[in-house]
Amino acid sequence: MRTLILPCETRVREFDAKLLLGLVAAGRGICAIVGAKKTIDLSLSRYPAGVYIGKSVTARSRHNLALARSCGHRVALWDEEGLVWASREVYWRTKVDGPTLNEPELLIAWGEDNADAWREHPEHAGGPIAVCGNPRADLLKKPLQALFEDEVARIRSQYGRFVLINTNFSRVNHVQPRQNRHLKWLREQRPDDPRGGFAAHKYELFKAFTEAIPALARTLPEVQFVVRPHPSERRETWEDLLNGLDNVRIDSRGNVVAWLLASDGLIHNGCTTAVEAFQVARPALAYRPVRSQRFDHPLPNDISLSCENLDELEQGARDCRDDPDAVFARQAREGAQQIMTRAMAGTGRERLDSEYILDAIRPLLENPEPPTGNRPRFAGAALAFRRQLRRIEHRLPGTANYRPYLAHMFPDTSLPEVRQRLETLAGCIGMQQAFEVRELERNVFEISPGD
Repeated sequence: MRTLILPCETRVREFDAKLLLGLVAAGRGICAIVGAKKTIDLSLSRYPAGVYIGKSVTARSRHNLALARSCGHRVALWDEEGLVWASREVYWRTKVDGPTLNEPELLIAWGEDNADAWREHPEHAGGPIAVCGNPRADLLKKPLQALFEDEVARIRSQYGRFVLINTNFSRVNHVQPRQNRHLKWLREQRPDDPRGGFAAHKYELFKAFTEAIPALARTLPEVQFVVRPHPSERRETWEDLLNGLDNVRIDSRGNVVAWLLASDGLIHNGCTTAVEAFQVARPALAYRPVRSQRFDHPLPNDISLSCENLDELEQGARDCRDDPDAVFARQAREGAQQIMTRAMAGTGRERLDSEYILDAIRPLLENPEPPTGNRPRFAGAALAFRRQLRRIEHRLPGTANYRPYLAHMFPDTSLPEVRQRLETLAGCIGMQQAFEVRELERNVFEISPGD
C-alpha cells in the first residue's frame, strides 16, 4: 500500500492539519503515518517505502531529508514558515538553506509569493514547485470550522468575550534560554549579516509589547484580554509581567483557530495568526510602534489595521469589543483580499488544499524508489547513532531534544483522542469511506483505508 509520512514538530500548530491530510489520503487508498517529528525521524527505516514530506528548508532539515531518502523514501517538502517572513533577503538568510532547497523531488508552496521566493533564490537549481497551499489553511474553511465547536464553547464559557493577543517572540523569550537565537545574533552582529538587524528590530517589538499589554489592560478594564504566547515562548515572562491584572489571562492550549473563532479580535505584530484571522473573518490589529521596511513581516501586517501607538491600539481594542464585524469590514476594504490571493493558493476556492497536495505528489506515491547500493546500511548506522545521541540529549537542558521541551512542543496524545479527532474531521468534509487508525509508537499514528 502507498504510504505518506507526515512529521509534526509543534502539535498545536500542525497536528490537526496533518491528520486531515492523512484522512483525505486514506480516502484515496493511501496509508498515512502522522505524529511527533522527532520520533518519526528515528523510525524511518521501519516504515514501508513511501513519500516523506519535510516541514522546513533549513540546513538541519537537509540531513533528515537525506536520511529519509536513504531509507528508501521519496521526498517532498513544504515550509511551515514559508507563508510569513520579512524581506526575501532575511528569509533566505534565516530560513532557507540552498542545498536543502534542492534536496526534495518536489517543493510544495503556500502560494505564489512563497513559490517566487524559492524560484528566485540564488541557489535554486530549478526543481519543480507545486503551488498547492497547505492543509493548515483547510482548517480555516467553513466546513472544517466545525472541528473546533466544542473548544470554542469551552473557551467562551471560561473567558466570555475577549480580545486575543498573540505574541511571537520565541527567539528572544524562548522556553529554553539557550535557544534565544535573536539575542545571540544581537550580540554577534556583523555589518554583512542581516540577522543582527532583524534581531534588534524583533527585540524592540518585544519590549514594546511588554510595555503595551499591561498599559492596555489598565486603560480598558472593561475589556477581557487573553495572551497566547508562541508555543516555544517562556510563559513565565508574561505571567510575571501581567500578575495582578484581573482582565488579562494567559492561555496557549489547543489550536489557535478555536481561539480566533471565540474572540472579538486579534492584536499582533507580524504573526501568522493574523492571516488565519482574516480567513475566519476576525479583525486583526497590527501594533507597530516601530517599523522596518527590511525586517517587518509584510503579509500579516498589511492585511491588518495598523496601530502606530498605544492610543490607536486602545481605540482599536474598544472597537473590536463594541462591533468586531464592523472592524473586520473596514479591514477587508483595504485591499487585503488581493494580498491574500497571492499568499495562499486556496483563498476563495472550495476544494481542499489537501486534495491539490495529493494530486501533486501522486507521481511520487505511485512510483516508490527502493533503496540502492550502500544507502540502507548507511541509514541504519546513522539512525543507530542518532538514537544513542538522542538518549544523551534528552537529559541536557537547552538542547532541541531535551525531554521536557519535546513534551512541551508535542504533549502525549492518546489513540482515542486521535480517533475522535479523525471522526470529527471526516464528518466535517462529508467523507463516506471507512478508515482505520492505530498507534505505531508513542505519539505516532497510522491512518489507513478501512475495509
